[in-house]
Amino acid sequence: MNTTQPRHEPIVDEIHAARERLAELYHNNLLAYSQAAESHCRALGFRIVESPRRQPVQETLNSQRSPDEAEHTPR
Repeated sequence: MNTTQPRHEPIVDEIHAARERLAELYHNNLLAYSQAAESHCRALGFRIVESPRRQPVQETLNSQRSPDEAEHTPR
């Protein structure tokens, strides 16, 4: 029977270790990490650009229906 051994990838191990250090540093708080990362990028001179938010699918579907259809649609 052919069995494959998992490949050892040093770069993947390094990425996982970095992720674990950041999670510990920010107490697994993704918002705190994101804010710190954004602040760091701004300090380096990067410009932060935000995309406009997309409408949720249900809102989009309701806006495409006639008022009668939307009124009788369960939410």
